[in-house]
Amino acid sequence: EMCIRDRAQGLHFGLKAGVLGNKADIHGMSSQIKEENQTGFQVGPMLQYQTGFYGLALDFSLLYVQRGVKLTNTANGASTDVKTQSIDIPIELKWEMGISDNFDLFLGVGPSFSFLVDEDNWGRKLAHIAVDVIDKDLSSMGWRSTEVGINLGGGVKIVNHLMLSCYYNIGLTQSAKHHIGGNKHDAIDQIFDGDVFESKNRYWQLSLSYVF
Repeated sequence: EMCIRDRAQGLHFGLKAGVLGNKADIHGMSSQIKEENQTGFQVGPMLQYQTGFYGLALDFSLLYVQRGVKLTNTANGASTDVKTQSIDIPIELKWEMGISDNFDLFLGVGPSFSFLVDEDNWGRKLAHIAVDVIDKDLSSMGWRSTEVGINLGGGVKIVNHLMLSCYYNIGLTQSAKHHIGGNKHDAIDQIFDGDVFESKNRYWQLSLSYVF
């Protein structure tokens, strides 16, 4: 019989690690470029605050996250991986439901704030697959330093310490935007002149956490 689980009120420290399947929602690129999922990872500390009120808890995490997308030029078969590294701060409101003394189910929802710390130069990488040879550097184009999304999902908690969770993140803000054009001497402009590149991150997260 399912019941609402009231745990001891207070803060509990934990660690979280997991994988994520990124799907960059890209618009405005030339139809000859195809994007594919890349598996990324996340790892970092977390805090869980048990409210002691009807099974409600708050989770705060500070995660190092790597995301990626594979871009392929369908005209010549050339491809490249574009990756970013960020610090993500997801905040989750969770509702825990007890199944047995050692097994709980939970549902969670909350915002996630992402702060870019390093990124590939996707302009140069895109130029490499658009043409055979390029002799000069291109400036990095369009990455946004901050993103905001929302996490939806749930999972299981075992013996009140180990949590296996699955969440889907919906990007509310753009991860990248750039208007391509204006310099016909750049190979990237010759191929994609006039396109407006826009991207939002959407991804599944499968993570394992241990709360002390």
